[in-house]
Amino acid sequence: MLAFSLTEAKALGFEAMQYNFVLTSNTRAIDTWARAGFAEIGRIPRAFKLPSGEYTDALVLHRFL
Repeated sequence: MLAFSLTEAKALGFEAMQYNFVLTSNTRAIDTWARAGFAEIGRIPRAFKLPSGEYTDALVLHRFL
């Protein structure tokens, strides 16, 4: 889905993509986005409360197409 969305967005004339809420506790997702060329451009502190009661930050990720 990631590769398809990048290809489709470019074909539709978009110049960049942004994902607004990737939890820092989700290291697999962060690695996936990083391998696809996305970089952190923002951070929302304590954006999400985990079931454990702890909070985790959320990242805003961006990539030019």
